[in-house]
Amino acid sequence: MTKVSVVLVGCGCPLRSMGWYHAMQILDKRVENASLAYVVEPWYFSPAADGSPGHSDFQEFAKKTKESNNVDFFHTVAEVPAPADGDFRLAIISARTADNPKLLDECLKIGCKAIYLEKPGAPTVSELEAMKSKADAAGVKVFMGFNKNVSSYLTLSRDLANKTEEKCDITFLHNNNYPNTEAELAECFERNAEGMLKNMAIHELAILVTYYGVTVDTIDKVEADKEFSSCKTLKGPASGNDFTDFDKLKFKIVTKDGIEVNVAADRCGGDDSVGIVTKADSGDELARFTMPDEATVANTDALKAKYGDAMPYFFAQDPDYLKLKQLVVQNCVDGSPAEGVADIETAVETLKVAEYLTPILTKQLQ
Repeated sequence: MTKVSVVLVGCGCPLRSMGWYHAMQILDKRVENASLAYVVEPWYFSPAADGSPGHSDFQEFAKKTKESNNVDFFHTVAEVPAPADGDFRLAIISARTADNPKLLDECLKIGCKAIYLEKPGAPTVSELEAMKSKADAAGVKVFMGFNKNVSSYLTLSRDLANKTEEKCDITFLHNNNYPNTEAELAECFERNAEGMLKNMAIHELAILVTYYGVTVDTIDKVEADKEFSSCKTLKGPASGNDFTDFDKLKFKIVTKDGIEVNVAADRCGGDDSVGIVTKADSGDELARFTMPDEATVANTDALKAKYGDAMPYFFAQDPDYLKLKQLVVQNCVDGSPAEGVADIETAVETLKVAEYLTPILTKQLQ
């Protein structure tokens, strides 16, 4: 059976960065038929990173991982040796979004046969389309890290709505837990300057593209829920520039085929994601399903004991990150369909929808 050799591009800070958690799930042999062969870390191996937060933690992690797991670490993708004959090389790119176009190009040059790319993939539609064209020309599949696409709360919500005889409304709610102050939100707006729909709520838009056929061309109507939503202009603390974005947003999309679906996001609403199914005529709630689910919550203490004081969302989404990588690896091994996993074409459509909706919803809330 094929063993997939993984090149992780963008490890980041141990306990804090998503790349590190990808590495740990593979190193702990939780992803069948995958082994971590190489790690590329563009930031912490650069001279500019000396003395920066997390630098010493990363260096210690790299030293221990090389010694205990025979994993080689490099500063650049170009330093990674060519694959041996028969190797199936998978790149996991978990770096800064702005660096992804260059990193994907470099991964193609070192013989990667498949790529797992963290969301949203690239800063703009045009850059993501160019990345897709290069990967297509090389015959390389690009899978996207939209982990909610394979989460149990999504499956349960959709199954209930589909089997209920009367018409249902379904809402996908995404909560973050920023303190509800102008100072905290201003820092958030500045750090996530691409905006809510291209960052926080991009997962929900990917669900709409994947499962509801939503694209810019299929959208018939978009309507913001003005009672729920809030759009603000705040001054970024670092730059002093004004940033306009949503701190809360809810909207309904109706497609030309008559499909209706709702998305909501609240930067200060908590730390979960929820699928809410209601009766269309009365608004009465039929059920809600959450991420993390009860089984995941019950396993949190075990994960904390294993991995220490890591970011809480790693543990809340642990089974989804694991399932997504396993589906990608299994597709690499034997061609099994990666059910629900978004590809780069889905990511392009998702980013187009985000860019399309942002000015429309901003105007509706002015």
